[in-house]
Amino acid sequence: MRGTAACARQGGIHVDIDARTLRTFREVTLTGSFTQAARRLGYSQSSVTAQMRALERQVGEPVFERLPNGVRLTHAGTVLRDYARQILTLVGEMETALRRPAANPPRLTVGIVPALAYGQQLARVTHIGRRLLSGVQLALRVMGTAEVHDAFRSGAIDGALVLTVVDAVDAGEPVVPSADQPHTERADDLTEVRLQEVEFVPVTGVGQRRGALGRQVVIADPDCPSQRWLPEFLRLRCDSPPEIHELGSMAGVRAATQSGLGCAMLPMALAASHQEAGGLRPLPGVPRMRWNASLVLGRSDTRPAVDWQNLTETLRQATALSCAVHPGEPGPASPVGVLGDGAPALDPDPSIAS
Repeated sequence: MRGTAACARQGGIHVDIDARTLRTFREVTLTGSFTQAARRLGYSQSSVTAQMRALERQVGEPVFERLPNGVRLTHAGTVLRDYARQILTLVGEMETALRRPAANPPRLTVGIVPALAYGQQLARVTHIGRRLLSGVQLALRVMGTAEVHDAFRSGAIDGALVLTVVDAVDAGEPVVPSADQPHTERADDLTEVRLQEVEFVPVTGVGQRRGALGRQVVIADPDCPSQRWLPEFLRLRCDSPPEIHELGSMAGVRAATQSGLGCAMLPMALAASHQEAGGLRPLPGVPRMRWNASLVLGRSDTRPAVDWQNLTETLRQATALSCAVHPGEPGPASPVGVLGDGAPALDPDPSIAS
């Protein structure tokens, strides 16, 4: 099915990318080769090359770096890859709905704040949800922390995965919620279930001049506690507020930080998950921090209780996997090591591999 999959304005350039081009781009990123992507898609190599050149003209800069034996993503390509995953997922949902409207299962829509909505984490939620939410279609919607309440009020979402502050009395204690664990009633007519503590690490680009450290901060969501913390910490330490760049996605924050735009608080799993994380280093004198990944639900709903139990378990497992590290990787209490080509990788996600 051909249709417009992405449309945005950046730097005065109108970006209008169709689903076919995004699917071709995805195959090239998976294979690292125009030739291999063409073979898997049944296209000629010249067709794939032409599509990718047209894509780069739309974006306004190269998305691939040409190598003697293939290609690899540029910073712009990395940002586009993460958005392409989300867009193609939505296109797939649309195609399914148009083909079989009567056979669609009940939809469970969950909002996810940007700090927890990077590509790897979204994939984990989707794969685990397919196994645990049998007979229910899980739809993920990335939204800012400030948008969550309005989305509940309008009925746009059934639940939300957000970050909340870790209570001082609970700091350092493991969080192991069970199906019968009492929920926390909030003053805003919502119910909160703590799932897992997620660690964030302060990073900057390896090319960032030492004298400029802390003067600029890149964030994804100004209302999220994980994104508010670093600007406030630097303001208190330097007696003046840093310049803030708000990009709206963690993929954009990571790419901008790698390019030297400023410093940022990234989830540890995102900062150290791929080789593209090369180009990041710890921000001197700034500690790692932890926040609770929490599921927020409306207090009154007609859905079966098993749906909420399975959703809670889906998100708990997904956030727990995002905290997993290889044996020998520095633990939460260790100093932050340099994140570069030697950065430790995460264990493969068993739910994805299966």
